[in-house]
Amino acid sequence: MAAPDPRQRLIDTASIRFYQQGYLATGVNQIIAEAGVAKATFYHHFPSKEDLGVAYLQARHTLWMEWLRVALAPYTAPTEKIAGLFAFLRDWMTRCNFRGCAFLNMAAETPAIDHRLRHEVIRHKDALRHTLNTLLLPLNVSMQAPRWRNVERIADPLYVIVEGAIVASRNYARLWPIDAAEAAAVGLYFDTPPRGKYTPEKEGRSTHGATDRR
Repeated sequence: MAAPDPRQRLIDTASIRFYQQGYLATGVNQIIAEAGVAKATFYHHFPSKEDLGVAYLQARHTLWMEWLRVALAPYTAPTEKIAGLFAFLRDWMTRCNFRGCAFLNMAAETPAIDHRLRHEVIRHKDALRHTLNTLLLPLNVSMQAPRWRNVERIADPLYVIVEGAIVASRNYARLWPIDAAEAAAVGLYFDTPPRGKYTPEKEGRSTHGATDRR
């Protein structure tokens, strides 16, 4: 198999370093060295670090949305898809060692809403909102949720629940926020208890379960 071309090596390297170290903490020289390209080659493909950041987020968007698509593909009913959604979040957060969402991390490093990188963040989040809206569309004709008449108007609460679960899970480096989010989503849309049992954790617990005595 042929090695990736220089442009792809730069994106692959940035995808690791921007995600693990942070965008601001990662310098162009480190990317160039680890990708094994000349500085002139870097600037031929990416006139600035920001251009590489855009390419990184676009690649991450494609990858993450495909992960989600594959995770939800086995399910048909909305109840199953919501369960599959939160199972995916648990698996993903565990695999990334609670590093969390690349797009929320980038947004925290680029506070200006009109920044090019923030545009990519919003584009990704809009795509996630659309996916969640599609997930709930069957409720329009399903007897599982007869009180809903316009799913488009109530899909955004699920998006906010999911985003909150990601942020809180990253903050605590634990999975209980995702369990709590699933319980909230199931209760909101189906008026039925979620599978399994959600038990709230005590406040002030570290990632190792020790009590914070401050």
